[in-house]
Amino acid sequence: MAYSLSQAQALYNLQIIWQKASPDTGGGCRYWGYRMAAGDLNGDGYSDFVSSTDTVIDASGWIKSRVYIFLGGSALSAVPSQVITYDTTGAHQQMCIADFNNDGYGDLALGDAYGTGVNETKGCVNIHYGTGVDLNPKPDLVIGGYNGIPSTGFGSSISAGDINVDGIDDLVVGAPYYGEDYERGRVYIYYGDTLGLHTWPDIIINGHIEVGVGEFFGYNIDAKEDYNGDGYNDLIVGAYGNGAAGSNAGKVYIYYGGSPVDTTAKGWIYGEASWQWLGAFNVSSTPVDTTGFSTLGWFGTPFWPTTTGTSGKGKCYLLPGNTIGEIPPLWTITGEDTALGYWSSSAGYADNDKLGDLLTGASPAFNGKGKAYLWLRRPIMKTEYDAYILGRYSGGVGLGDELGARVAPAGDVDSCGRDEFLVSNYYADNSNMIWLCKYTGPDGVEGRPAGSGQRPAFRLGQNYPNPFNKSTVISFQLPVDGPVNLSVYNIAGQLVKTLINNTSPNALGEGRVRSEGSVTWDGRDNNGRAVSNGVYIYKLNTGGKNMAKKMILIR
Repeated sequence: MAYSLSQAQALYNLQIIWQKASPDTGGGCRYWGYRMAAGDLNGDGYSDFVSSTDTVIDASGWIKSRVYIFLGGSALSAVPSQVITYDTTGAHQQMCIADFNNDGYGDLALGDAYGTGVNETKGCVNIHYGTGVDLNPKPDLVIGGYNGIPSTGFGSSISAGDINVDGIDDLVVGAPYYGEDYERGRVYIYYGDTLGLHTWPDIIINGHIEVGVGEFFGYNIDAKEDYNGDGYNDLIVGAYGNGAAGSNAGKVYIYYGGSPVDTTAKGWIYGEASWQWLGAFNVSSTPVDTTGFSTLGWFGTPFWPTTTGTSGKGKCYLLPGNTIGEIPPLWTITGEDTALGYWSSSAGYADNDKLGDLLTGASPAFNGKGKAYLWLRRPIMKTEYDAYILGRYSGGVGLGDELGARVAPAGDVDSCGRDEFLVSNYYADNSNMIWLCKYTGPDGVEGRPAGSGQRPAFRLGQNYPNPFNKSTVISFQLPVDGPVNLSVYNIAGQLVKTLINNTSPNALGEGRVRSEGSVTWDGRDNNGRAVSNGVYIYKLNTGGKNMAKKMILIR
């Protein structure tokens, strides 16, 4: 049957700044855009992004997975900078980018729930350490399924964050089918280290049994943010099979990070009715860098309000993470057509007000066109969306873009000062595509600012040594020479020591610093007194941009 789609997607307060059709033209289930991740792999200050395809290459069902890497920059190329190929018995590798060895470069983690070689059926996570140039096409480290147990789904979900506050990102891995008691599920935490990730789990969190059935705990996880403001990244874990509120109503948990991590959940929310599968359609957290605001959880289900496991209008939940026990949502939004919450994620700082914004897709909505929405976070949320991208429709059943099947944050890809985000339609019958979008509403910008060519990165290095007992060195890099403030705060956010505070307007004159520098802190406050042991935050501010990292003092 021949058909054609309209020529362009409909946009409201958004601009498509890059798009890419599936680069894999082979047979089978290509799933371009099913998994997407972003981070700075080569240390140039621009966020890079990654996706993959799966192609069946023989009659036995063997899958070849190709991972495509696109580098951010002032000019974006539709040609990948690198392609990494995997042979696997499974499909749809999970992805995240984080600095697991504290060398200043993003590392790529790929979760394979089926595994290959000695890890076949046991699952594994493949790690490619960033070096500033192309990644090693073969994994630098393979973390096999825990204890060699098959069929646990180890690697079905992965995330990363500094869980134990040593200044190095840690890896979190879900195994939602673990356990002989009805697949209760598990989550494993592997601490990062200057020598690389640990290969044996440092922390194990077990799923639960509710009304006689397991919950597929760890089917989705997020470890990117600090919910309760104690300096440790926390965990949000989806368990879509939980039956406490009805068969497969689902449940989402919050666990507080620490040293060690608390393995007892501090807060949770249930699905509202049977077969709503809350926790199955991604869980995410919204960043925040504004005093008086906290990180929030953001997720949804396209099955609300049905009780049959079929699409309804859909509903998304904005959840405070600093509440103990069952958590009432801070704000909810329901779909205007069908399947809102098919996939949800943070949009990063889409309008650069340092309050993380909210992104969600409604893929089967609007006669198969699909739609992805952006809500800007405000002190009081509004139900009206701030931006959207709406797909195209050919006029036949199932022949639309199905846009919004997946959404993901992209970071600041072009260094314009605002974060972009990714939208895909991995299961559409026609024209599988990834779109990179920029918010251009009343608080946004059209295109890139003039003169935004390649420039040095805005980077804040991890202090070294860390932990330290006498003194430690903090290095930084600025996009241009300019005024800068570098200060140390305690975990309560109180100023401890101002290391640099240069604000003179005279170019390269007294009171200015050049684009690269370092400073030593001797563990004393502004009054010259030695500070106590503990976790401290150091923050770099320059030209309206800021970045912070954590360090530990042990005397």
